[in-house]
Amino acid sequence: MDIYPAIDIYNGKAVFLTQGRLEDIKVYGDPLNYALKFAEKFNRMHIVDLNGAFTGRPENLGIIEKIIRETGVFVQVGGGFRTLNDINNALLIGAGSVIIGTKIMDSGFINSINTDFITASMDVIDGNIAINGWKNISKNYIDVYLSLKNKIKRFIYTSIKSDGVFKIDFNKKFWGDEYFIYAGGVSTMEDVKFLEKKGFSGVIVGKAIYEGVFKC
Repeated sequence: MDIYPAIDIYNGKAVFLTQGRLEDIKVYGDPLNYALKFAEKFNRMHIVDLNGAFTGRPENLGIIEKIIRETGVFVQVGGGFRTLNDINNALLIGAGSVIIGTKIMDSGFINSINTDFITASMDVIDGNIAINGWKNISKNYIDVYLSLKNKIKRFIYTSIKSDGVFKIDFNKKFWGDEYFIYAGGVSTMEDVKFLEKKGFSGVIVGKAIYEGVFKC
């Protein structure tokens, strides 16, 4: 089971937004310092450019490049990647995979790119996908998965309601042999083991790791 410590970057700082709300922001500090600390225990990282998630274009690639270079770990990066140029820029700085959220709803865009290095982010609330920085609600998440399963082999399933509340929320596996990562409320190794039994290949740990709740 792969564990991805999360680094959300906003205005150059490592932060956490409970359930994606900017008004509920907590600032932790220098993202590189956290990345170096995480790299001592983990060989993977999940990094989101929150400025990019809200504006639609990555704004913290310089920091992310430094993290990738100085840690040497596999980094999946997301936040505002909605053009081929921005995806290519992330790959050029060494990202192992680029996370696509809002643009997974655009079949023309998906068909136009090489999806070998793409992770589709399915951010779910009440059974539907949230897009545009979780500000808008779109289609049913299973319908979205079915539309992508023959094109993309790497996914993140995020339970928005569980984000930052130390409580996971997932019922049963709905996918095939794709690589699926769970995010939202993971706070213990018991959560990790439970999600592994559910069929996930990896988990993302955010607030719990910063607050010292997650022990491994």
